[in-house]
Amino acid sequence: MGTPMRISLQGAEGRLGRLIVEELARVSEAHAVVYAGPVLRNGVLPQCDVVVDVSSAQGTESLLERMDGQALVVGTTGDLPMDAIAAYAKRAPVAIVPNFSVGIPMLLDLLEQAIRCLPDGWKLEVMETHHVHKKDAPSGTAKRLAASIRKQMGGVEVPVSSQRVGETFGEHTVQLTGPGERLELKHVATHREVFAIGAVRWARWLVEQPVGLIQP
Repeated sequence: MGTPMRISLQGAEGRLGRLIVEELARVSEAHAVVYAGPVLRNGVLPQCDVVVDVSSAQGTESLLERMDGQALVVGTTGDLPMDAIAAYAKRAPVAIVPNFSVGIPMLLDLLEQAIRCLPDGWKLEVMETHHVHKKDAPSGTAKRLAASIRKQMGGVEVPVSSQRVGETFGEHTVQLTGPGERLELKHVATHREVFAIGAVRWARWLVEQPVGLIQP
């Protein structure tokens, strides 16, 4: 076996961060990866091949100032420092992934197919629900869904609504409404661990990619 891939984490003390650390320990031997440790509060980066950032938009901006060619998975949402991210992506592979699940890309594909079949006069709306601890609203995933709709429908504005309820892991619904009927496309995360599994999957994949910015 070759040298294990070293994955570091910014935001390791958070809810998702702790689950990612547990997932790395679980799959370490099977996938030849090791947890290189957290990005410390004083900004020191461990020796690593890729950093997964699940902190905050402000944390991402600070992190970029200290990175030196490592791959970067940005799992934070909110008002990201896009200019700084784009600049760093000229030196290393970078992926902005607002949702680590498998189902959201599938939802985007289904939405694209539905819009191609949409009769004239139908309206679309995006609705999302998360736990009360989530700070940003609407979620990054809801923004991604709305952006996809706008692109396919010639720039039409899409209403986006948000709820923060209890400990809801994440629900995203697109309503397509016509005269006398309604179609709903919905993704529900039933376990928070799905996001940790996805974060590790993205880190393992991104290290093998060429320099550049990826926004799935």
